[in-house]
Amino acid sequence: MKKVLLVDDDKDFRETLKFYLLQKEYLVDAAESSEEAFTKLKSNIPDIILLDVMLPGMSGNEMCKKLKADPVLSSVPVIMLTVKKGRKDIENAMKTKADGYMSKPFDLHRLIERIEELTSKPSEKKSKKETK
Repeated sequence: MKKVLLVDDDKDFRETLKFYLLQKEYLVDAAESSEEAFTKLKSNIPDIILLDVMLPGMSGNEMCKKLKADPVLSSVPVIMLTVKKGRKDIENAMKTKADGYMSKPFDLHRLIERIEELTSKPSEKKSKKETK
C-alpha cells in the first residue's frame, strides 16, 4: 500500500479526502500545518505528499521548497492542492519544484491517476508504456 501525507488546514476537506483515499487502499496520514507535517516526516516518509498552498505559518510553497532542498525528502513527489487558480499561482508553485498542481475542486479520479503516475516505480512506468 502506498503512503500518502495529506497537508491541509481545512479539517472537513482533510477528512473527506482522507476517507476517499483510504477507500482506494492508500495509507493516509494527515497534518493541518507544515510544522505538523515536518514532525510526521521525521518518523515516516510517505510515497507522496498532497499539499495545500495556503497554510497557517509556513505556506505550502515554502514547505515544498524546503522538501525539495532536503536530500532525504527531495525525491518524494508533491502535488499542490489549492483553490488558487491563477497563472501566477501555478507558476509560483512550479518554481518550488512541485510535481503537480490541482485546483480545488478537482476530479478525484484524476488525483488518483496523478498519484499513481508519480509513485510508480520506473519498471512499472516502463511496462505501462509498453502496453500502450
